[in-house]
Amino acid sequence: MRYIELSRAPCNQTLEIHSVNGEYGWERRFESMGIRRGSRVRKITCHPFGGPVVIELNGSKISLGRGIAAKIEVEVLSSPSVKKQI
Repeated sequence: MRYIELSRAPCNQTLEIHSVNGEYGWERRFESMGIRRGSRVRKITCHPFGGPVVIELNGSKISLGRGIAAKIEVEVLSSPSVKKQI
């Protein structure tokens, strides 16, 4: 599988956290928010010119700066559902 940074992941898709890179302090902080290896999240926002990355995790929304989100590697699990108008 290919892993990408959370900051580069596509929006409105289910993602699984593969790894959290950073110093021990960041790992503990992510752990306290519920962001850990194997957790499934959904990236809610995609801002073309920067801005925070907002994810949904267990019904809660968490806003992360782009630099922080770049420390989290994820795997894309599903594509957004496309509804066709008839």
